Amino acid sequence: MIKELLTTVTEIPTPDIVVQQIISTASNPNSSAKDLEKAISMDVGLSTKILRLVNSAYYGLPRKITKLSEAIVIVGFKTVRNLALSVFTYSALHSKHTFIDHDKLWSHLMLTAVFSEHIAKSIGFMNREEVFLAGMMHDIGKLALDLLFPKYTYELSKVGERSQVPFFLLEYNENVENHMEIGGELLRLWKFPDEYISVAQYHEKPSLNPDSRYIEMICIVHLANVYSNIFLPGYSLSYGEPYLDPIALNVLGLKPSALKIIYNELDRVFDKSKDIIYGGVEDEAGIQA
Repeated sequence: MIKELLTTVTEIPTPDIVVQQIISTASNPNSSAKDLEKAISMDVGLSTKILRLVNSAYYGLPRKITKLSEAIVIVGFKTVRNLALSVFTYSALHSKHTFIDHDKLWSHLMLTAVFSEHIAKSIGFMNREEVFLAGMMHDIGKLALDLLFPKYTYELSKVGERSQVPFFLLEYNENVENHMEIGGELLRLWKFPDEYISVAQYHEKPSLNPDSRYIEMICIVHLANVYSNIFLPGYSLSYGEPYLDPIALNVLGLKPSALKIIYNELDRVFDKSKDIIYGGVEDEAGIQA
C-alpha cells in the first residue's frame, strides 16, 4: 500500500530537473567532469552550497576553492556529485515540518555516509564515493514514512525510546512495510542505480539477501550505521543497542577484535567531520558560519 502511495501523493519530494540531470550524468560512464559542472551550474544556489561543503574541514583542503570546476578536479567527480545530492536530501528532509527532528536525522545520514567511506577505505574497497552516497541514502525510507505517516513514525520512535528496541525491529513486530522496503522503492522511483536501492533495502540486516551482488557495499553501510547509532544515539529514530548482523564481519573479513580498533578510528573521523555532519541547518546544506 505504501509503495503505491509513493507514486501518487505530493508529500514526497521528487528530484527536480537539475538533480535528475546530476544523477543521470553521474551514472553515465561516458560523462566528463565538464558534463557534471554544466548540470550543477543550472542552479546557481546549488553550486554555492556545494562549494561551501567542499571547503569544510572534513576535506582538509590547503586553500579555499572558489570555482565549481576546481572543486570537481580537486575532490573528484563523484564527491561533487555526492555533495549535490546531499543538498537535495537535506531539502527533502526539511520540505515539511512533522513531529520528529529532521536535523538529527540529517546528521545520522551524513555520519553514516562519512563512516561508510572510512570503513571502505580501511578494508580496501575501491568504490568509496559510491559507498558514501549509499550511506547517505540508506535511511531515506524513514523520510518517506515520516512524510506519509508523521504521527505513526513519531509514536513508533517513542515506543523504541521507552523500550530500547531498535526501530526496524519494531517495524517487524508491527508486520508492516518497513522503512527499508519503502526506501528501496523511493530510490527506484527517483531512478537511482541498483546498488543504492539494495543498500536501502538490506542495510539493517544484510543476511536477508546474502547472495546480493552488492553484499559488500550493504555490509559496509550496515556496519557504518551501527557505529553511527552508537555515536549519535536516537538521531536515526532508533534506540537501544544497535543490531550487528554477523554476516557483515564475515563478508568484510573482520574479526570481532577489529571492532574496537575501528571505533577508535571513527572517533577521530567523527571529530574531524563535525562541520559537515552538523552543517546545513541554516541555509540548506551550507556549512554554518
